[in-house]
Amino acid sequence: MFRNLLFALLIVTLLVACGPAGISTPTAVSTEPPASAEPSAPPITLTDGLDRTVTLAGPAQRVVSLAASNTEILFAIGAGTQVVGRDETSDFPTEALSLPTIGGYSGFNLEAIVALHPDLVLAGGINTPELVASLEQLGLTVYFLPNPATLEEMYINLETVARL
Repeated sequence: MFRNLLFALLIVTLLVACGPAGISTPTAVSTEPPASAEPSAPPITLTDGLDRTVTLAGPAQRVVSLAASNTEILFAIGAGTQVVGRDETSDFPTEALSLPTIGGYSGFNLEAIVALHPDLVLAGGINTPELVASLEQLGLTVYFLPNPATLEEMYINLETVARL
């Protein structure tokens, strides 16, 4: 009897030790700035659709999307948890609807964008170069992702967002 009890306890201990680690429940999007930490990855430098050189200290952790197509790409590549704000037309996937809205066709709320403390603002072909310049003047890093005209350009956009 004691041997069976000991064996059962050993099995339960092994199952608990080998189970998935780090399971946590989803939390609301924080508007607090990220805690400063040593960058663990090298800087990322890419040329965007406006022919500007854009550099990130490392992979983006807090992204604001200014176009529905960008929001869909972010979620499709598995970066949905890094999205902290979206434009008003971003309604897919449904998880995007829980994110704060920062404006859209009627105008973007620059204060709301800054308040989300993004380390990357992802603009799209529907956004104007003037909007990009306004956000940069506020000290934000903005990458302008051009609208793809071919399937190959779509794949390039996917790879670019994945790198960012």
